[in-house]
Amino acid sequence: MSSMSLVRVLFSVTSFHSLLLLTSCQFYEENKLSPKRFLERIEEEGLAASPVSSDPHQELISVFQSHNPVGVYEVSGFVFALFDISNEKPFRNDDSNDSLSITQNTNLFMVGMGEPPILLASTLTSLQPRMGIKDLGLFVYPLGLCMILSLFVVAERTFSLRRGVTFPRRVEKALRIGEFPSKKWKKGSSAERIAWVATRENPSPESLRSYCALEISALEQGMFLLEVVIAGAPLVGLLGTVTGLVQVFSAMPAGSGQGIFSEGIAMALLTTIIGLAIAIPTLFMHSYLMRIIEKRAVSLNWLTTRLLDATGKNSRSSVLQVNAND
Repeated sequence: MSSMSLVRVLFSVTSFHSLLLLTSCQFYEENKLSPKRFLERIEEEGLAASPVSSDPHQELISVFQSHNPVGVYEVSGFVFALFDISNEKPFRNDDSNDSLSITQNTNLFMVGMGEPPILLASTLTSLQPRMGIKDLGLFVYPLGLCMILSLFVVAERTFSLRRGVTFPRRVEKALRIGEFPSKKWKKGSSAERIAWVATRENPSPESLRSYCALEISALEQGMFLLEVVIAGAPLVGLLGTVTGLVQVFSAMPAGSGQGIFSEGIAMALLTTIIGLAIAIPTLFMHSYLMRIIEKRAVSLNWLTTRLLDATGKNSRSSVLQVNAND
């Protein structure tokens, strides 16, 4: 597979992942409350929810048509059935007891005999669905773009900086033993292109060095994008955090629980975490790729110097002439 073919494949794959990431927020499932989380919150409030048998409480478990409760529990003498009903409005049985109380929050329904304890009812009504990716707001889009851009550039540069397409071992071996370009040297690598220019176009030393610099600059193609990601991703994440904190404090209702507040803060900080999680690996890969580029640049400069030495000693070095005409 050629270099351009692989680049097209990488671009297609990353484009698909980009589309998947950008549309995930649109088709994200509606947030729901977890019965387990409600029971855990009850314990956090100092109430003990003990499971009880449902047999003596048939009127509680049959209050809704075609829906069975998650379980029946007792809190401070108050017995209730907990239902998890999503994506539809439940219908109450006509023969259900009118003295039953129903407390609802999103998809959770607490059905009990008589009025529930105030603390228990407020615990359910104050419970908030866990925030998802879509709650990160618009900042998830540039962060996702930074991640995809980083992955694409790293993959493309890793392939393009392979030794075989920059400074093949056969070229290094030929230079070490004093052999210079022959017909075996094609134009498939940076080193071979420099040698081809030196042997067939008779350039001046300045022109050959300039061409070598051009080949070296081509090795750095796309590296500035990694620098943008390294600097930009944390800043975008920080901006998302600051914006999220403003929204949390402005939307915080009076008397809201500590759990809601801490969850909002954690969600606001998540954009900074994502930004750093993108920037830090990108920084490592940028340093690694730059190290490879530096090594390749030294090798190409060495090749250019050897070619200039050979040309300078013989004007048109016999070695160069013979091998170039093979």
